[in-house]
Amino acid sequence: MVMLPARHTEPMSQPDSWATLARATAGAGLAGIVLIFAPIIAMSSLGEPAFDATREEAAAFFRNTAESSWADAAGTVALLGLVGLTWFMVGLCLLLRRAEGDPPWRSTVALVFGALFAAYLFTDTSWDAAGNRGADLDPGLAHFAFDMGNLGFANAWVSMGSFAAFGGWAVLTTGVFRRWLGWLMVASGVGLILSRFVWTTNAWLLPYALFWIWVIAASIRLLRKPA
Repeated sequence: MVMLPARHTEPMSQPDSWATLARATAGAGLAGIVLIFAPIIAMSSLGEPAFDATREEAAAFFRNTAESSWADAAGTVALLGLVGLTWFMVGLCLLLRRAEGDPPWRSTVALVFGALFAAYLFTDTSWDAAGNRGADLDPGLAHFAFDMGNLGFANAWVSMGSFAAFGGWAVLTTGVFRRWLGWLMVASGVGLILSRFVWTTNAWLLPYALFWIWVIAASIRLLRKPA
């Protein structure tokens, strides 16, 4: 009886799960930016006043919100964008955790502060409640709701900035991205934290813009080189 040689079969190549995570993280980040800023731009047409608005200006803004049938839908779209941003932050921290090695404390701290930032944006409903009752809202109460939302947003800069600062530190330590991207993350994070001291001014706009610029840059980097 002639024994035929065993036929060796090569195992089918499986997609790299880390590369899949990188692509999904990038896609979530870019989609989150679109879904967050499209409603923000639309809501600006309702006459949102500055942080130091008067009670009459705050009441007029919430009255316009209540009279706009699409305002509630725009808020829901922004929440969906926040889901994408949360996915991006979690995915990025997981990738940094892998690159950082043990103990991955920088990426873990970044993850905690990113979760705190997302939790605030999900749970703060001061503007939603005021806009829902804008037609019948007392100007003094409208002023309180307006300030409460703005102060909460200013407090969120600290957690938002801490996420960026520790994430940038992890990038600079591991070299997983180019160094300029790591420094951009650190600069935006530190700037957001310091902006809390002067929250009524426009100083927060620069680090806030830098934050979203590095989200876009990191997402493009992950799409181009997911490995």
